[in-house]
Amino acid sequence: MAQSSDKIFHFGQFRLDARRNRLYIDNEPVPLRRKTFEILLILVESAGQLVEKDHILNQVWPDQIIEESNLSQHIYKLRKSLGDTPRNQEYILTVPGKGYVFIQDVRVTIERGGRGPETVEELADLSEDGADDAGDAADGAPADLPALPEPGPNQPWWRSPRAMALVVSGLLFFGGLAVLSLLTSASCQWCQRWWRTDEPPSDKFPQIRPFVTLPGEESFPAFSPDGRFIAFSSEGASTDNQDIYIKSLDQDLLWQVTSHPGRDTHVAWSPDGSKLAFLRNNGEFTRQSKLMIVGVQGGAEEELGEVWGGLAWSGDGRSLFVSDYEGLGTATGLYRISIDGQERRNLTTPEINHFDTNPRLSPDGRRLAFVRWRNNTNADIYLLDLESGRLRQLTSDQKRVTDLQWSAKGDQLYFISNRKENNRLWRMRIEGGELSVLAAVTADLERIAISPDEQILAITQSVSDTVIDIFPATLGASSGRRPICTINSSRGDDTPRFSPDGSRIVFVSTRSGWEELWIAGADCADPTQLTHFNQLGVGSPRWSPDGERIVFDRNHNGNTDIFTIKVNGTDLRQVTSDPAIENMPSWSHDGQWIYFGSYKTSISHIYRVPANGGETTQITLTRGREPFAAVDGRSLYYTSGDRLWRKDLQTGREAVIPELAATPIGRYWDLVGSTLVYVTQATGERPIINTLELGSRRPGRLFELPGSLARWVPGIAFSPSSRLISVAYVAYRYGDISLVRDWK
Repeated sequence: MAQSSDKIFHFGQFRLDARRNRLYIDNEPVPLRRKTFEILLILVESAGQLVEKDHILNQVWPDQIIEESNLSQHIYKLRKSLGDTPRNQEYILTVPGKGYVFIQDVRVTIERGGRGPETVEELADLSEDGADDAGDAADGAPADLPALPEPGPNQPWWRSPRAMALVVSGLLFFGGLAVLSLLTSASCQWCQRWWRTDEPPSDKFPQIRPFVTLPGEESFPAFSPDGRFIAFSSEGASTDNQDIYIKSLDQDLLWQVTSHPGRDTHVAWSPDGSKLAFLRNNGEFTRQSKLMIVGVQGGAEEELGEVWGGLAWSGDGRSLFVSDYEGLGTATGLYRISIDGQERRNLTTPEINHFDTNPRLSPDGRRLAFVRWRNNTNADIYLLDLESGRLRQLTSDQKRVTDLQWSAKGDQLYFISNRKENNRLWRMRIEGGELSVLAAVTADLERIAISPDEQILAITQSVSDTVIDIFPATLGASSGRRPICTINSSRGDDTPRFSPDGSRIVFVSTRSGWEELWIAGADCADPTQLTHFNQLGVGSPRWSPDGERIVFDRNHNGNTDIFTIKVNGTDLRQVTSDPAIENMPSWSHDGQWIYFGSYKTSISHIYRVPANGGETTQITLTRGREPFAAVDGRSLYYTSGDRLWRKDLQTGREAVIPELAATPIGRYWDLVGSTLVYVTQATGERPIINTLELGSRRPGRLFELPGSLARWVPGIAFSPSSRLISVAYVAYRYGDISLVRDWK
């Protein structure tokens, strides 16, 4: 394995000498097997970043097939040597199902000198073909090597100036003066780099350390104006509630600011540091949030109204920038809302299908950077001059942009984007548009915050697992009900749908690294990948009535359209191609039509298209989003806003389901025969699966779910026989806030 030959890594009480393959604690050698040392070196060199298990296996055991359990044994021995325990992981953090993160601060120095004594490998008399690996795999717990005396600070002989002079002399003797001319030429840059051993590489290395490690997930970090505190949103031990906290950077102070059962997020400091603005969402299916202000010590809260999202203070502290819309059929743009309630001014007006979010005010208070989304996978960064109203598009990648922040001088923007697959941190100059990725900062970022002096970067990363459980669909509430089987992986699995005969389930999974369609048996066995798009933005799969095809929505060439595919993965067909967003499809009872939601006009309506493609027809007069056709072909049930509606396809009458007129409905609902199945969740309580018999109008309650709902995916399905029910929910979700120094 290639190693950093001259680097010495310092962390805690330890010193790792990469050239001599030795680890020391307080100048005493720590005995490690060769492979264990190589694993440690890989983790330390990537301190603060997730190192996947496959990467370690490929680096340490190239061209060999090694069981993952062998790696676990080495990690176990390594933790033991470092003093880590399962409950107190100070050096190596396990990311379940993915890999490991070295979480200690690491300082790097460079050592130069002559040749030192033998390395660990030489003294251990290990064979070239990895005989020690075979022993490790056999017994699972390799014995430690004896401690060795610390070698002196020497440099390999061949890098010394004397050795280089001898090489040059030999070349002169055999090659003549032409070689000397080449070596001494100013244009021979390779020769100069080889010769100049007196200029070591930079010692700068990102210093990453955990800052907030409360139970659950922490997100939306925000530095106080003086840079001494960070406010953030945290779930605590629950995955159904989020509150605002503040923690000091220079003292061990942490306090809770809010304690409401809703979700408090998008926290922002007032310019004078005395108040916090944040958004409060009171329901899983409610898209609007309350705009709130509270003092930094907590206490009385002020509500300024409801908005759609986004949040930033104005420079004078008298206004807030938010994302919102005027009403049904209007665009979601940016607004400036005064704290005293006297002003509400629209700043941007995107196309109906687009929406503006993440407002960020420049340090001089004259410009507003923001993200304009075309759909949930397609976005770019824009810049608004608040004085002239001039709008500039800064990027044209049509990729996700999950967060952005200004530099202290206001000449650059830092943003998180998947423009090169993973969510990484990018830097862009406002003038000239020059883009560069900050490769030293870890990937898969969620949110960022930058200290006022730009010395510290706060980052969040989230790890979650969404599973699909198959339950017997019998009445009676029971939070302890056990599933018949579970579809699970180390990545997300959601959006389940039973086949017409009830023997199979199609679902969406990211276990391949992308959102793809998969099919498994109704007993959860033999999951098989159906699509291989290698992309995000694939969802809402539904079986055709004959079980031969599956319809789904997919982001394609920057637009969301409807597709169908055979259940064997062949004959992919694009059914719609309108520039508007077209998603959430389902079949008619006879399989001749496909219903779907679309923003062809100023608001979302339900449309239908022939199953093989063709002209689309608008079905609903009032707005509509997600449809299901009744088996008798006479009724269409669909969501409109956050309520469930029915359209009589013969008379054209449209009306809300009276029994559910006051019940918010998200995407957790299904229609099987004459039974509606839907999920409700009161603030601060567990989700509950309910039923409504459309014939008798009799309501029913099935059982509570063991976890929180996956957000904005269709997460529930009844089998055609109504004997089984599949539910996707979040089994766990956690994420910490880390601080990064030397991050640029």
